[in-house]
Amino acid sequence: MNIRFLETFVWVARLGSFRATASKLHITQAAVSGRMAALEADLGCVLFERHGRLLRLSPAGQRLLHHAEHILHVEHELRAELAAPTVLRGRVRLGVMESIIYTWFPLFLQQLQKEHPNVELELTVESSRRLHDLLKRGLIDVALQTDPVIEKGIRNAPIGKFKMAWMMAAGVDPAPATLAELLENWTVVTFPRHSQPHLFLLELLEQQGLELRPRIHFVSSIAAGLQLLQAGDCVGVMPSAVFRTQIKQKQLYNAVHYPPLPDMQLVASWRPEPVFAILSTIIELSQHAMDSYAALHQDAIASGKPAVLVG
Repeated sequence: MNIRFLETFVWVARLGSFRATASKLHITQAAVSGRMAALEADLGCVLFERHGRLLRLSPAGQRLLHHAEHILHVEHELRAELAAPTVLRGRVRLGVMESIIYTWFPLFLQQLQKEHPNVELELTVESSRRLHDLLKRGLIDVALQTDPVIEKGIRNAPIGKFKMAWMMAAGVDPAPATLAELLENWTVVTFPRHSQPHLFLLELLEQQGLELRPRIHFVSSIAAGLQLLQAGDCVGVMPSAVFRTQIKQKQLYNAVHYPPLPDMQLVASWRPEPVFAILSTIIELSQHAMDSYAALHQDAIASGKPAVLVG
């Protein structure tokens, strides 16, 4: 059933003539007549009765008028709703690694509250490995962390990188001159076992030909890592971005004379759901917040391209 034909029918019923309806809709009288003939053929009934020059609705036309007006009203509301900005509502179970909390997460929250105040967050802060497990088990909807989750049905998108550093406390014993001396005499502080920073360290030892088994404190808390560094004789293999405040206050510094470490990548992982519009918004806002942070700080790198979101 053609909506435009229904609209023409309603105006004929209201105005009582094909000529007046043609003038109202800016079409020819023949077009009005043709639409009514097509509508009657489609419905299999006569919609109008002629009494001399008068045009009146038939019993079937009277029944159709009520429904036609309702259909046109619904169409108008639908077009208005589709033309209006999308209002997202719902709750997202968001898993985030702590490095993000310490850097660009406030920017993300500000943008989310500004653009989508009706979206609620159920926030979990954990290590990347723990977030992988929670996402696979369906206990969170989106994970913002360091490594793609390789499992059927889970999507991944890069959202940027953090520059890694050899972090040391200021005002303690002079730093050893070489990497070998450092790892023989100091304790490494880094993220949990098999995290990207831990693997970076192991790869660097192999590349440098150092057959050492350095002492390592594995921490899942940046606050705990900071305390270990400030205690002295510890070096952090961690992203410098998480210690921006301490670097600015000259409590910590990046020992740049040691071999450079690879950048730590950040990834958004999610399992597409019926509420994918909300999840895609969370991912896009995350990437935008990371890009905004990277534009202001040299210790972060933007992804350089939009996330490819596949539902």
